[in-house]
Amino acid sequence: MRLFITTLSLLCLISFGYALAGYGRSLFGESVRLDYVVGGLGAGFVFGGLAMALWYWKRKDFYDEL
Repeated sequence: MRLFITTLSLLCLISFGYALAGYGRSLFGESVRLDYVVGGLGAGFVFGGLAMALWYWKRKDFYDEL
């Protein structure tokens, strides 16, 4: 379960990176890629929410091992 939550967290960061890449194109004189921005933000919030929800539901399992 820890590995799955870590994977979801990394996917969240990668998705937000896509959103920044779509917006950052405007710094180089190109047009903003709204599909990257909207898709990256949407996927980032979904993956982040899933990771936090799974951690919240399984947090007692994590702390029992200490």
